[in-house]
Amino acid sequence: MKRDDTPILIQKYINGTCTEEEREQLLRWYRSPQNEIVEWPAAAGMEEEAVYQRIFSKIEQEIDQNQTPVHQLIPDTTSLQPKKSNFNWQKIAVAAALILTSGIAVYFYQQHSAIPPIEQLTFKNEVKPGGNKAILKLADGSEVVLDAAANGRLAQQKDINFSNTKDGQLAYNKQKNTPSDNAEALKYNTVSTPKGGQYRIILPDGTKVWLNAASSIRFPTNFLPGERKVTISGEVYFEVAKNKHQPFRVIADQQILEVLGTKFNINAYADQQQINTTLAEGSVKLGRLKSSNYQVLKPGEQAQMKTIDENPAKISSADLEEVLAWKNDAFVFNNTPTQEVMKQMERWYNVELVYKGAAPNLYFTGIIPRESNLSTFLRVLEGTGGVKFGIEQNKVIIQKTK
Repeated sequence: MKRDDTPILIQKYINGTCTEEEREQLLRWYRSPQNEIVEWPAAAGMEEEAVYQRIFSKIEQEIDQNQTPVHQLIPDTTSLQPKKSNFNWQKIAVAAALILTSGIAVYFYQQHSAIPPIEQLTFKNEVKPGGNKAILKLADGSEVVLDAAANGRLAQQKDINFSNTKDGQLAYNKQKNTPSDNAEALKYNTVSTPKGGQYRIILPDGTKVWLNAASSIRFPTNFLPGERKVTISGEVYFEVAKNKHQPFRVIADQQILEVLGTKFNINAYADQQQINTTLAEGSVKLGRLKSSNYQVLKPGEQAQMKTIDENPAKISSADLEEVLAWKNDAFVFNNTPTQEVMKQMERWYNVELVYKGAAPNLYFTGIIPRESNLSTFLRVLEGTGGVKFGIEQNKVIIQKTK
C-alpha cells in the first residue's frame, strides 16, 4: 500500500465505507512489521478523542470477529498538532492493545462484557505526582518537616545531629566522644510519610531505609547492645548494615523479621490484611510475634502472611522488578488487577477514588514513571479501551467501558 493512500483508507475504515478489498489491504498494513509516521486531518478538542475511540472500537470489532486479536493501534498522543495529527502505527503482541504515551507502555487484558454507553468524563484539573516529604517526630515530641527543600542540619537531639544529605536522605550523625546511656537509647524517633510522599533515611547504624507513601518507621535514638529493632507500617525497603553481633529486627503488625545484613522489602499496609515480605539479597527469617516458629526466605522469594489468621506465611517466587519498582521511581505492573493499580495510584497522587457503577475487572502489564502527572498515568490506562477516568479536584472518577 502506498503511504499516500494510508490516511484515505484509515478515514474510510472509520466511516465504514471501505470495500472488502480495501479493508483487507488496511489490515495487512496493520500487521506489517514496518514502522512509519502517518499524517491525516484531525478534529479539534473533544472531537479528536471521539475519532480515536472510533478507531479503537473498530479494531476491537475486528478482533472479536476474527477471534484472534492480532490487530493493533498505537497513537502517539504527544505528537498531536492543531491541524494535523501524527500517528505512529506499529506491530505488537497477540491479545494485547499497546498504548504509547511519551514512551510509556501498558498492556491491557480484560474479560469482555456488554455495558450501556457512559457519560463523558473529563480532566478538570491536573494533579502532580508525589515527592520527597515526611515528618520527623523526635523523642521529645517536637516535629521537623522534611521535604525536597530541606538541606543541611535540621535538628539536634543530645549527642545526635539530624541533617539532610545532598541527595535527599535524612542522616543521623553521632557526635564523637559523647557517651550514650541506656535510658537515652530507649527513646524513639519516628519518620512518617503522607500520601503523596516518600523519603530515604540513614539510621544510626548505617542501615539505609526507603519509605513509600503513607508509611512510617519508629526507631531508637541509639540501638542497644546486642539488638537493633525498629517498627514499621506501610511499605519500607531496607539495606541493612551488617553486624553479626547485633541482629536487626523489624516488627510490622503481627510479623517480626530478623537479619544480620541484607536487602528486603516489606509491604504492610493496614488495608490489605496481608504482609508481603520480599527478599532481594541475603537471608532473613520471619514469624509471628509471640510465636517461636520461624520461616526462612531466600533471595527472590516472597512471604505472604495473613493478618486475619494464624497460619504460616505462604512463600513463593517474587517479581523483584515489580515489587521494588516504587523504590526505583516507577510503577511496574505485571498482570496487576485494577484494584491494586488504583491503590498504588491513590497513595502516590493523594487522591480519592470514586467508582461510577461496577469496578472494572481488568488487568494491566507495563511501566509508568512515578514522575508522571496524574493525567498521563490515567491516559495510559484509559488508552486500553476498557476504562474511562475523570479528575475533579482531588477525586478520580473511574468508570468501566466494557
